[in-house]
Amino acid sequence: LYSAEQIERLNRIVLLRDMGFGVKEIKGLIESWNPDVLKENLLAQMKRTEDSIQSEQNRLLQMQGYLKDLENQEKALNLQIIMKQLPAQHVISLRRVVPDYYCEAQMWQELGEDIKGMHISESSPSFSIYHDLDYREQNVDIEICIVTDQIKGSLHKDLIFRQVEQVDTAASFMVYGPYSHIGLAYKEFAFWLEQHKEYCMAGENRQICHVSMCHTDDPKEYITEMQIPLLRVG
Repeated sequence: LYSAEQIERLNRIVLLRDMGFGVKEIKGLIESWNPDVLKENLLAQMKRTEDSIQSEQNRLLQMQGYLKDLENQEKALNLQIIMKQLPAQHVISLRRVVPDYYCEAQMWQELGEDIKGMHISESSPSFSIYHDLDYREQNVDIEICIVTDQIKGSLHKDLIFRQVEQVDTAASFMVYGPYSHIGLAYKEFAFWLEQHKEYCMAGENRQICHVSMCHTDDPKEYITEMQIPLLRVG
């Protein structure tokens, strides 16, 4: 039914279609089959595909996280809240505005890769700072920090050395189990704050992963400390 020339043309159409090109793009590429033009279009299509994969991965993480929230929203955590002072600390920091809270894990993975070879102990304390003073569904400003004795040196990409300032009074409480429990813990803390009107929130919240995915494969074993700066009023 087809000539040899038609079969070659058909194979090219199928190939371009399978690589995600639209009908209009395919028609233009087929009519002027030029290796240089094809290479340029392939590189652009690869970039669009990579962006789409990243977007879908972020969406999947968000759906997985929300599903866990739904499964745990009726549970009670019975928070034990204590007051503590948070000391000033020198850190290596990576700060970024990311699509949502579930992207933080990717930031930690990136930071871990970037500090390899810097002789930083695996036991060095680390924590996250959430710079938004309200809850965000998207475009979340997160900073992740690893405590270090160094105050200067050569760092990769977006990393910086800085000092995190002291916090005189912070409410501290532990969250045991999967990260999906953290949302519920914030709700319980909100109830606690309503009952203790002598305090108000006064700064960026911090999160310390004492036992995390870096230490165990079982989320039930996670231990996460939340630290919320407070100001005494009245």
